[in-house]
Amino acid sequence: MRVFIDTNLWAYRLDRREATKSERVRGWLADLMANHEVVISTQVLIELRSVASRKLQPPLGDRQITDVLEALNGFEVLGTDANLILDAHQLAIREQLSWFDALIAEAAIRSHCNILYSEDFGHGRRIGGVEVVNPLLG
Repeated sequence: MRVFIDTNLWAYRLDRREATKSERVRGWLADLMANHEVVISTQVLIELRSVASRKLQPPLGDRQITDVLEALNGFEVLGTDANLILDAHQLAIREQLSWFDALIAEAAIRSHCNILYSEDFGHGRRIGGVEVVNPLLG
C-alpha cells in the first residue's frame, strides 16, 4: 500500500523533548517503512529542514540535518510544480484546508496514496480518495 507521511510525524521522530512520543513514532515508522511504499513531497523535506534547524531543542547540527534529508530522499519524493500548486489552491477552497495542508493533501492525492498519515487533517477524513489517519490516536 502507498502511504504519505506528513512532516509532523517525521519531526516527532527527531524531537528529544518528548522521548515517549519519539520512541512511539520511531517504532511506528519502522513498521510502516518495512511494509508499505512511503511517499513524501519536497514540501515535507523543506518543512522538516526548517523544524530540525530552528524548532527542535536542541536544534540538529548541519551534518545531522544532511543525514536526515538524505535518508528521506530514499523514499519516493513528489516534486512541487505549478500544476500541483494550482490544484492545491482549488483543494484548499473546496475542502476548507489551510494552504500548507492543501499542498500536502494534493501531493498525497497525486502520488496515488491510500493513506495520508498526519495529525492535522482530522482522523478518518477522506480527501480526494485519500484516507487521513492520525497514528498517534489510541
